[in-house]
Amino acid sequence: MRFRDFLADRLTFIVLYLFNTVLILCIVKLSLLEGKVFISTKHLLYISLLSFLLLLGYVTVDFIRKKAFFDELNSALRSEELDAFLNLQHPVTREQRLFQQLCANSYALYVNQVGDYQDKLQQSYYFANRWAHQMKTPISVIQLLLQQEKEIPRQDFISQIDDETLKVADGIQMMLSTLRIQKFELDFSIEKFDLVAWLRGLLHDKRKQFIRYHIFPKFTSNETLCPIESDQKWLTFVLEQLIQNALKYSEPHTYIHFFVEKKEKEIQLSIKDEGIGIKQEDLPRVFDAFFTGANGRKRQESTGMGLYLVKLIIDKLQHLITIDSQENAGTTITLHFLLHDDYHNVAR
Repeated sequence: MRFRDFLADRLTFIVLYLFNTVLILCIVKLSLLEGKVFISTKHLLYISLLSFLLLLGYVTVDFIRKKAFFDELNSALRSEELDAFLNLQHPVTREQRLFQQLCANSYALYVNQVGDYQDKLQQSYYFANRWAHQMKTPISVIQLLLQQEKEIPRQDFISQIDDETLKVADGIQMMLSTLRIQKFELDFSIEKFDLVAWLRGLLHDKRKQFIRYHIFPKFTSNETLCPIESDQKWLTFVLEQLIQNALKYSEPHTYIHFFVEKKEKEIQLSIKDEGIGIKQEDLPRVFDAFFTGANGRKRQESTGMGLYLVKLIIDKLQHLITIDSQENAGTTITLHFLLHDDYHNVAR
């Protein structure tokens, strides 16, 4: 900032100061004339000149005092580095110190947001890569089945094609949900519905999957009606992922138990399988992105994104999720729907 620019910023103050000086001198002269005391105009001009010189001296000293900060600011403006304005090291006034703090806070916020975006981009890239490799498997199986169509009984051929098609459909649904969750607030609708009826309908829709894995669902509830407030579409995705996990890690001819229980302050939906369970050291990380643990290394289908998305959605819906598991003794995942009177406000 040049000196004339510094003066231009204070032009209103300078004009007001000069006007105030002239006004005071005029009042003084008129008062003296009333008392028949004469004062020369030259003296008044001399007083005005002294006052102006004092003003000019003050403005000059003020500029010199702040010049180091202005030089740093000019240097930052000319620089192509994003963090250049962090070099503002010589604030003098409170206003300059506030500006310096604002720059530091803004840059810190910017760095955090860029870091978050980079993490999300890296996660998206990694997930897309793993998802693409996972989708190759059912597609390769379908191609192989088509080549051997004449050698396979018709019913078995159709059943196997249907199984692989469902795997592709589930994979595509997970990818679409991963993309949609980035704009969750644009695809979000709270409504009141009966958890028991909704769950029965969902289990009916998933009957082919249970048949394919030779596993039996068993549903119990201590209430006939359990109304909750949530988003049915996102909650359906959550339950589909939990059911898919339970099927994937269970042995044939076992049960997956679904319990709905109404308590004083919440309604609980528990999904308990009789599968291989989770090692205790893996439990704290099961909701982390891309974490597959010991079980994932045994079952190559795992992407490590299912439970991560489940936890992300449940948090956004303002519900709670807990998990309990013992190795070789099954896993229980419980969704907690708190009975808020102001759930709409909480979710918002």
